[in-house]
Amino acid sequence: MALNILKFRKSNERFKSNREWLDSKHSFSFAEHRDPIWDNFGKIRVINEDIISPNSGFNTHSHSNMEIVTIVIKGEITHRDSLNNLGIIHEDEVQVMSAGTGITHSEKNEKNTDCKLFQIWIYPDIQDLNPSYNQISIKNTSGNNLIIDSFKKNKCPLFINQDISIWRCKYNLLNKKYLPSEIEKFNWIQIIEGDLIVRDKNNKSSKKLSSGDGLGFEISDFSGIDIQSDTYVDMLLFSMPKL
Repeated sequence: MALNILKFRKSNERFKSNREWLDSKHSFSFAEHRDPIWDNFGKIRVINEDIISPNSGFNTHSHSNMEIVTIVIKGEITHRDSLNNLGIIHEDEVQVMSAGTGITHSEKNEKNTDCKLFQIWIYPDIQDLNPSYNQISIKNTSGNNLIIDSFKKNKCPLFINQDISIWRCKYNLLNKKYLPSEIEKFNWIQIIEGDLIVRDKNNKSSKKLSSGDGLGFEISDFSGIDIQSDTYVDMLLFSMPKL
């Protein structure tokens, strides 16, 4: 078997948090929402899909020993932190923050329209590093776009302290295409928008994903896997050598 499905998280089964200014969906355990089955997938601790109302957001709070990735899907968010960084993360931009020994920051939607983003927490492989911050744009790109690469550090401007790579994949139409050839054994797909079929060609099994769905899987034979869709697809792909 080339494809071994490990976890399947339907969009409507995610944990939900709603405040006056925030609509949040959690793929894994978060805040008051706890389920040991959904505490993490390998080194991925959190995948939150957040919609932040205009002129609101997260007040100053602290993190430590966590790699934090923020990907803005729509709108923009203003970031301030204790490293004296002040900047705006625009639509289709990616921010990486290594909390290390400790960092405080705030995230505010200072516009009059909603901001939609994904915030991802990843366990670091080394504790108590010096905090750091970086940001890039991935606008106007399509196909398999590598945004974080910790295996081949010279290929990608963003780096996190963990053996995990992250792609933002956008396709107008997929007919028997393949996942990036660089992926490792264990993978998680998080659908942002659209439908996708992940198929094991050897035994003809498949899994269909829709907007908001997540899939954790193991690959034993890369050549035996393909992906298909007859719609536009926007997704995140996480890949790691071990869980």
